[in-house]
Amino acid sequence: MTGKIMTECRYSEVKSRSSHFHNAYEMLFIREGGAVIEVSGKRYQVGANTLMFFSNLEEHTAKVEQLPYRRYFAKLDPDELNRHLSSPWQLSIFKNRPEGFVHYVGVERYADELDALFQMLLREEQEDQAYSNDLVLSIIQQILILTYRCDPSRFDVYNQEEQMNCAEIQRWIEDNFTKNIQIKDITENFFISSSHFYRSFKRATGYTPKQYLMLNRISYAKELLIHSSLSVSEIARRAGFVDESNFIRYFKQKMGITPNKYRKSMERR
Repeated sequence: MTGKIMTECRYSEVKSRSSHFHNAYEMLFIREGGAVIEVSGKRYQVGANTLMFFSNLEEHTAKVEQLPYRRYFAKLDPDELNRHLSSPWQLSIFKNRPEGFVHYVGVERYADELDALFQMLLREEQEDQAYSNDLVLSIIQQILILTYRCDPSRFDVYNQEEQMNCAEIQRWIEDNFTKNIQIKDITENFFISSSHFYRSFKRATGYTPKQYLMLNRISYAKELLIHSSLSVSEIARRAGFVDESNFIRYFKQKMGITPNKYRKSMERR
């Protein structure tokens, strides 16, 4: 962990198809051109002045359809952003996927302002300036406020109290998923009934508690598969799985291939 909220920011032109996974939140601002973006089983045809948000639990692919295709992207450390961005409604667009959620927002109304904000993020990426984290956080908050003004429906505001409770539980899962925990540990820790917990968590986040727990484990395992030479057995242990066979079975169920094949496929990119 670097302590930085923003781990990477780029502005570039892409001419072909690309596939992305990184254990980070991402903001993608398409400034010119068009592409087909696939994420979480959804397919979007998006054009200029579109802003997209991806969680660290999602892989996405982009197929360029209209040139020139120019876009900004900023990768954000989930732990650091969760720690500094305390407002659940602002975090929701990065991590919650309730029924009917759409990953993109048309931001034509504030396109020039957003362009200037992403330019500021680029400068902070390139320069080592005092209080950079504070400025980055301020810029992210401005981007989120402008996004909300363009389309409030993209933010999960179903029930404020329920949202805050679920956000606290999400944080607990994110802090503890590498341990040998079960769903009953969550209900006992927060003194809530299982039936109410399941319903409210699914409604607010789009995931069942078990799905959210396992997706965090898989996301961390994918990061280790890509960026380390650890054995599959050791990765399974570090990601919180009971054993290697359980990890391989669940990974294949989710990703369609085994962990070893996934690692080899990412090495070729």
